[in-house]
Amino acid sequence: MLHTKQKEKSERICSNPKCKELGVYPAPKSRDNLREYLYFCINCVRDFNKSWNYFEGLNEHELEVEIRKSVTWDRPSWKFGTKNLNYDFEKAFNTFENQKIQKNKNNLDIKLEAAFKILGLNSDSDLQEVKTKYKHLAKRWHPDVQNDNKSKINKDKFINITNAYKIILESFTKQVKT
Repeated sequence: MLHTKQKEKSERICSNPKCKELGVYPAPKSRDNLREYLYFCINCVRDFNKSWNYFEGLNEHELEVEIRKSVTWDRPSWKFGTKNLNYDFEKAFNTFENQKIQKNKNNLDIKLEAAFKILGLNSDSDLQEVKTKYKHLAKRWHPDVQNDNKSKINKDKFINITNAYKIILESFTKQVKT
């Protein structure tokens, strides 16, 4: 197959009727047949390129259409505002955002349950019960009240109780806002 193409190229005569040299260089036959070629020698292809005008014969409107097509590399395009191209992107990112919110909500629920457990309360306890329990535990586990030999352990216990109380208070304030 390769040999026949090479043989065909080597036997091809220039498409210029006045020339008898080897036609090696392709040039389109016409504007409508850009994939069909005439083959010229180097001198004739230079003359052809100088004289050939792709836009020859087009009226003003057709020329404008060709210019517009070339701006977008002959790909379809839409005027701004006629098609919501970002819809698919927004939909995809909203899906990720919803997954992120759901994951954060699950993490908050786990943290909130752990906070109620630290205070020794149920998750259905009201704000007054939480405050009362916190005051009781804070007085009991405050480092200033404890003995010096266990003060590090007691300080950590007090910090955990305080952090749990803050998490629970945040959950109550979020419930009030929504």
